[in-house]
Amino acid sequence: MSAPRQSDDDVFEQAVAWHRALARDDADWDAYMSWLDQDPAHRVAFDEVALLDRMIEDHAPSLQREEDAGVADHAPQNTRKPLWIGGSIAAALAAAIALPMLTKTPADMVYHAAAQSRSITLAGDTRVTLAPRSSLVVQAGDPTRLRLAAGEAYFAVPHVAGRTLSIRAGDYDVRDIGTKFSVNLTPSFLTVAVAEGNVSVQPHTGNAAAVPAGKQLLAERGRGRARLSTVVASDVASWRRGRLVYADAPLDVVVADLSRYTGKRVSVDQRLRNRKFSGVLAIANGPGMFRDLAELMSISSRPDGAGVRFIPVGER
Repeated sequence: MSAPRQSDDDVFEQAVAWHRALARDDADWDAYMSWLDQDPAHRVAFDEVALLDRMIEDHAPSLQREEDAGVADHAPQNTRKPLWIGGSIAAALAAAIALPMLTKTPADMVYHAAAQSRSITLAGDTRVTLAPRSSLVVQAGDPTRLRLAAGEAYFAVPHVAGRTLSIRAGDYDVRDIGTKFSVNLTPSFLTVAVAEGNVSVQPHTGNAAAVPAGKQLLAERGRGRARLSTVVASDVASWRRGRLVYADAPLDVVVADLSRYTGKRVSVDQRLRNRKFSGVLAIANGPGMFRDLAELMSISSRPDGAGVRFIPVGER
């Protein structure tokens, strides 16, 4: 028996709560993605709340003047509800968005891809393609200050004199003045692959490394170790063409990708942690990619609750 459908008011209140929660550094992105995947209406509501937040921000000076004038004149509050919202939606939006917008700095804009990839064009003609279940934050509404909060994204950045694009990904900053590259953030690794131009990748506690076209940087998060390897330009963000292409990739990176593309939790036996994978997986195979990877690596997979776990051959 399916769960009863939520009311529009409930969905909008949840969208408001998530919009505020994602502005915090400790935001639970996995829980947010799970909420989005529960119902297509969640994505629609979140986008509408984000748009409303942007509209309020754009008109913040005039809203502040109205607020100041009302206080000075001791005018009674207008109790008429807005025509376009009502009930608890109006209360939630007024409390959670409109009033804080009078005093806070410009809002972050959050873009999320649910089960499908999503294309975004930012101001300045920067084009971004988000992989499934990935999230990008435009910090303080500035299209040159981005944060990859989860997953993977491909960036096509036109060169503009005097402009530098900065992308925060975990504890690293990726800087670019005009090129094409991808950034993949997993719990254990950061991967930056460059198809055209050059980018700079700098840990928050170390020196920057230059990554030119045809190279890929793999950094182990929390340990400060990184290595450069060669990558074919057409393999950068190959997921845009339905393939996941790997060359000596840590198994942790591969299973993080599979989790995003299948929507299932994927874990790896500790004895396989140091294994590497080179090969190609077809995204169209869906959960069949678990079998494909196991066969290519001569390992086994088994159900693990609602997810999948990779284990050595012969184990159960």
